[in-house]
Amino acid sequence: MTGAAHDCHDICALLLAGGRGQRMGGQDKGLLNLSGYPLVIHALKKIRPQVTEVLLSANRNHGLYRDWGFSVIPDKEEYLGAGPLAGLYAGLTHATSSLVLSLPCDSPFFPDTLPYRLSRALSTQDAEIAFPVSDGHSHQAFLLCRTNLKDSLKKYLDSGQRHVLGWVQSHRYVKVRFTNGDDFLNINTPEDLARAETRYAEKSIQCTGP
Repeated sequence: MTGAAHDCHDICALLLAGGRGQRMGGQDKGLLNLSGYPLVIHALKKIRPQVTEVLLSANRNHGLYRDWGFSVIPDKEEYLGAGPLAGLYAGLTHATSSLVLSLPCDSPFFPDTLPYRLSRALSTQDAEIAFPVSDGHSHQAFLLCRTNLKDSLKKYLDSGQRHVLGWVQSHRYVKVRFTNGDDFLNINTPEDLARAETRYAEKSIQCTGP
């Protein structure tokens, strides 16, 4: 038996900007400039028309993010340093939609079809979690999961475990294949940021403020 079909407008997009940015000299990666605008603004503009609500997981610069209109949710104190699952748990706690889609703020090229394809796979295959794969690589930072998995994730974190795949594999999950792995580029280093600038220039992608 398959689950009910999900409209993309029953999805909360959770932008993950809570990392330490260690390979970027400790900079807040959500604020890194790409083609004239912070990375978090690129992600916001791309995802906002496709979802019901947008939350931002961040552990610093809250005032600045709120000035831009973000609903900012920090990690729970007991999970600080626990990585992206801490941000996801905060998102599952605050979301009003039945699904939450996590999106790293440092991956501005994710496919436009991502919410639709993940939500379709989730419903047609009666899964609890869906994530993209491409070129033999899994992109588990882009998780679409049911909001009712909040208690499961809390139990996993309370046990001291931090690995995303470990938690995912404890549930019914589905992999959704995408053809272009470069669409899931993470900007982790100055070299990655330079590559992203080149890609924007080559495609003449224009980004304006929110």
